[in-house]
Amino acid sequence: MDGQKQRVRLLMIDTPEMNYDKGDPMPYAEAAKQLTTQLLEDAKSVQLLFDKGPEADKYDRLLAYVFVDGVSLHEVLLNEGLAAVRYVNKPNNSLEDELREIQQEAEAKKLNIWAHPNYLQKDGFHPEEVKK
Repeated sequence: MDGQKQRVRLLMIDTPEMNYDKGDPMPYAEAAKQLTTQLLEDAKSVQLLFDKGPEADKYDRLLAYVFVDGVSLHEVLLNEGLAAVRYVNKPNNSLEDELREIQQEAEAKKLNIWAHPNYLQKDGFHPEEVKK
């Protein structure tokens, strides 16, 4: 951003973890990473939209909605069933209703993370549920 390399945390969505330091990636983590990487690398423009609350977290990551060539990265990941709406912190939640609607459609279609009952629980992703 502005010629500087910045780390960005996508507001209100969570994907399965790659577990770089802990072993194998969680199911669907590689697919989410691959889709995100492809969209960002192929993009002509990447825009960040900040919400009403803090613009950075305690890890110095920017907290933003990301648009790739005018398309919401959040919506793409949710549409594909590769992300879930989580970590909603007011007032950084202006798009919460829209994102939840998209998630509900992916859930109804049982796409990817939603194909496995209990893969995502209140405390996070449970990879063992995919093996059942």
